[in-house]
Amino acid sequence: MKIYADENIERSIVEGLRRRKIEVFSARELGYLGKPDEFHIRKASEMKAVILTHDIDFLRIARSEDVAHNGIIFSHSKNVSIGQCIRMVELIARVLTDKDMENYVEFL
Repeated sequence: MKIYADENIERSIVEGLRRRKIEVFSARELGYLGKPDEFHIRKASEMKAVILTHDIDFLRIARSEDVAHNGIIFSHSKNVSIGQCIRMVELIARVLTDKDMENYVEFL
């Protein structure tokens, strides 16, 4: 499973996932800062990646019937530590398939 970390995801989370051999694309590293959420949904879909975000707006977008996505992993930054986020995303990436995540939202 590929992960597309939106611009709100801390660099330490991206680096932690990479140390665990999870394929992660960072919106920040790709130069996509300030782009609208719909842009990130589209880019993640093009990359066949699941979005990792702290941004609650993605939950609203996911509810829309006319928006297909490869999955969203939502982590509220105030409820989940960086270490917890890394461990839970790693578990999701190792256990769930791309098909499992299709148009699905997983809450950490």
